[in-house]
Amino acid sequence: MSGFTFNEKQWVLVKYAQAIVRPLSGACILFGFTVLAGYFGSIEILYRPFANGPATNPLTAMCIIVIGLGLRKRNDKKQDEWLQKACALFVIIMASSKIIDVIFSTNISSLITPFQEQVMSELEVGKSNSMGLNSAIMFLCLAICLGLYGFQRLISSQFFAFLALALPTISFTGYAYNLEKFHGQMSILTATTGFALAISALSMTAHIGGLRAFLSPYLGGTIARSQTFLGYMVPSLLGFLLVKTLSSREGSLFGLFVVTICWFMILMIILSAIYQEKIDHERRKGEQLLAKAALSDPLTGLSNRRNFLKFAQEEIRRVARNENEFWLLIIDVDHFKKINDSAGHDMGDQVLVILSEDLKKSVRDVDLVSRIGGEEFSIILVDSSKQGTERVAENVRMNIQKIRIEGWTDINGPITASIGCAKNDGSYTMEETIKFADEALYKAKENGRNQVVFADKIE
Repeated sequence: MSGFTFNEKQWVLVKYAQAIVRPLSGACILFGFTVLAGYFGSIEILYRPFANGPATNPLTAMCIIVIGLGLRKRNDKKQDEWLQKACALFVIIMASSKIIDVIFSTNISSLITPFQEQVMSELEVGKSNSMGLNSAIMFLCLAICLGLYGFQRLISSQFFAFLALALPTISFTGYAYNLEKFHGQMSILTATTGFALAISALSMTAHIGGLRAFLSPYLGGTIARSQTFLGYMVPSLLGFLLVKTLSSREGSLFGLFVVTICWFMILMIILSAIYQEKIDHERRKGEQLLAKAALSDPLTGLSNRRNFLKFAQEEIRRVARNENEFWLLIIDVDHFKKINDSAGHDMGDQVLVILSEDLKKSVRDVDLVSRIGGEEFSIILVDSSKQGTERVAENVRMNIQKIRIEGWTDINGPITASIGCAKNDGSYTMEETIKFADEALYKAKENGRNQVVFADKIE
């Protein structure tokens, strides 16, 4: 463990949001095919859940299927991008044709609508089967969102997904308040599926922008989610109670007021969450830098003596519980004073920095490398055997000997180090373990240096 770990919270909600993209889009695709199957088999309940209520148009079902296919990311990024762009273009054409029909009183969309004869026959008897303008705008926003995602314009993609989410939400308000102008020709099933598609599209960009701030595990995200829930539910519930006492026209105006206020509040909350997350991120970053400074050696970046002792105490408790063992290596650079006296402290510092990098490369990520004195280093080998420790210690010794530093090793020969090793199975204090390793290190020095010696008492 040559680096440091901090209590950084897991962004669980972001992971959950990204995990629901495939199942949500898959459910929407299934719904789209169910609607088409309803038209194909003349099973009206599959596309019109309420008798004489708005139905899901076949063109709507096609848009749902194509958007759903575009949202189902695969493993091939390039293939995904091409599919997203193709699906986006297809839906833009379909949705735009309906918008043009509404604005210019044309009939372009009927040319690309499957089961058009069945749709016309039901329209003639007064049933609502058309794709409404609100549905067309929703699909256009989703298509633009998908296309922008394919071009890696993720923030813009998130913005259009957010716009798309507003349309089914307005329809839900219309159904809740019994305001036909709000839901228009969008059936409750279309609104629900459109909502699911918009959530799925938003979730693809859950790791960035406003949505990331909204889903943050820190204070800013918690506040934003609470404010959003209360900011939407309270006006909606009050509006539902009040609209029952108003006339139809007044109810429509009040419903519009409620929807506008709710979405304005959500927008303000998300902007606030972004700002709060930026501030909180800088604070967390500062705390991490302070924590690292308190636990690391400023010259080498290794763990310092304080962190070494903290980690060692945790290891003693762990091995005592698990009936395991860890090994302590204390490494001392031979004749280091000669380097400082002959070539200066800058050369000595250079040796220590390069040696530190070498030590980090010689151990696993779970092991801890520390600088515990001037030219003295330690390694805690987690869950290692004596044979494994011998191998690591010899590798460390030989790797140090291979270090080449211009201006020193080319003139004075290789750098060497002596290593003392001791184990702890939970039955010794850390002070005792350090003492045993120091005694072994002293023997290595006495025996001629540049060697590994194991403590006699706990071999």
